[in-house]
Amino acid sequence: MKFMLKMAAVTFSIFALPAHAVTVENGSFEDIGDGTLNGRGWNHFSDVPGWTGDPNVEIQSNSTLGSIDTPFGTRYVELDTNQDAGIFQDISLSAGSYMLSFWYSPRVNASPTTTNNMSFSVGLGGLTLLDGTVNGAPNTAFPHGVFTEVTGQFSVAQDATVRLAFNATGGSFSSGCGNCGALIDNVQLSAVPLPASGMLLIAGFGGLFAMRRTSARAKAA
Repeated sequence: MKFMLKMAAVTFSIFALPAHAVTVENGSFEDIGDGTLNGRGWNHFSDVPGWTGDPNVEIQSNSTLGSIDTPFGTRYVELDTNQDAGIFQDISLSAGSYMLSFWYSPRVNASPTTTNNMSFSVGLGGLTLLDGTVNGAPNTAFPHGVFTEVTGQFSVAQDATVRLAFNATGGSFSSGCGNCGALIDNVQLSAVPLPASGMLLIAGFGGLFAMRRTSARAKAA
């Protein structure tokens, strides 16, 4: 019995479906199309390749702040564009489970810190497949001055086009850097490995039983 269980585990792992990357267009925000950045290395756009602003997109570069640089190229997004703003992208997916990954940094490290707050979601029509929030500094999980990875998992029951969205939720304030907020970069989607189908597992067990029967006949002979 021990031999059978070990062999079944091997059969199961061999036929597991490997993870594969899903294309998120311009996930690192390096491409701004025909747009240009201003002298401080940032600008507002109604959209950039792959992303639509709600109402606009603010692209910054490593020269914008000086104290916060992205390790994923030279550009990233700030979700606060002098108001709470967001970005979204529609992505076609096959049925299965997926992992969303992006990197977040709070821009502000002083009161009022809620200006760093943001949400992320994956939606399909009126159905929310993934819904999450990030609350920035002071937060030991998301230290100021660096980008920290955020992940979330969701499933799609059948082939569909989903909407991936990021939104600022902190509001605007009159004191300090009240219109400063969440910074994000390196947005990725990956398919989560799925186990082999029951038929493949059954086939593995069938082969094992056949092996045991052959071995038993050999011993009898």
